[in-house]
Amino acid sequence: MIENLSMQITEELIEIRRDLHRIPELEFELYKTSSYIQQKLREYGIEFEIIRETAITGVIYGKKQGKTILLRADMDALPIEEKTNISFASIHKGFMHACGHDIHMTCLIGALKILNDIKDKLTGNVRFVFQPAEEGEGGAQIMIDSGIMENPHVDAAFALHVEPFEATGNIQIKHGAIMASPDNFEFTVYGKGGHGAYPNKCIDPILTACMIVNAMQSALSRSINPMEPYAVSVCNFNAGTYPNIIPDIAHVEGTARSFSLHMRDQLAAVLKKTAYAIAESMGASCDFRFIPLYPPLINNCDMNEIVKAAAKKMKNVNEVIELNEASMAGDDFSYFSQLVPASYFKLGVGNDNPDMNKPLHSAQFMVNEKALPIGASILAQIAF
Repeated sequence: MIENLSMQITEELIEIRRDLHRIPELEFELYKTSSYIQQKLREYGIEFEIIRETAITGVIYGKKQGKTILLRADMDALPIEEKTNISFASIHKGFMHACGHDIHMTCLIGALKILNDIKDKLTGNVRFVFQPAEEGEGGAQIMIDSGIMENPHVDAAFALHVEPFEATGNIQIKHGAIMASPDNFEFTVYGKGGHGAYPNKCIDPILTACMIVNAMQSALSRSINPMEPYAVSVCNFNAGTYPNIIPDIAHVEGTARSFSLHMRDQLAAVLKKTAYAIAESMGASCDFRFIPLYPPLINNCDMNEIVKAAAKKMKNVNEVIELNEASMAGDDFSYFSQLVPASYFKLGVGNDNPDMNKPLHSAQFMVNEKALPIGASILAQIAF
């Protein structure tokens, strides 16, 4: 039933996805995107409310009393100039839906249309969430703080994410940790600038910062249990203005990723200790800051089984693949998974031509739109 209803609206889903792809917006500044989704919900007769100007939530109430599940789609795009040459490419210069959030929104819109049409057959309720700022500060926590987990009380949560290197028609799922905590760190080294010809009269912040970066990797390898996964990368290094001038300061930024709160604390402690110790040894000073972002995303095994059971009811899902490894990427759906049993799974959107498959956050990122009715129907089937 649900799969047939989804296939019947395939062309509409494609149109919605392309409309959303044209108007990518960032963080909470999602005025066109939010307005478009609101228009669709009104067309379908689905009531909703607005949170913080652009976030959208509401509840579809089933005919019979039962539990309430939450379905979430993120809305924000990325500051990337699109280079796909497709006819519906971004009209907002410098912005692009390069992480598939246009697909996520479309799949949820489709699922809600289906669920609203069959709400008399539902036992329980569906709380839906169109969430801003997944790529930034984390809009999930802000929506949770607004009270969306109550009235009615939410018992479980589900979300999907596109996977460009998985065949369309396949679903990926993983028990336990599936995404890391994507925390940031930064430090500034304060030295004593001067002429590059006389380094002995200076305290070189560039050399000191380089020594800190190298020492961090060594310190981590000798401080962290080698059986526990983590990733620490320095991704931004700024210092100096001219070839023969030793500057006064150097600024460094990076990311530290882990799968437990214990590991997060340990990474922060080792990085901080190393930065201060090396700076002191070189006669410099240092300011270090660890910036926690989202917690790690942990899937509930029982909720995963619901996803698998829903997929098995669908003819257009070929295979459910159980992943052995988690991703070091992060997603603030983790805030939902901290509060209720949750499942975050991946929707294969691989193109028929493998050469067209590009990674997430790529300016050439493209998806197979045949995945749209699959995503819509599996979300609806999970809820049902």
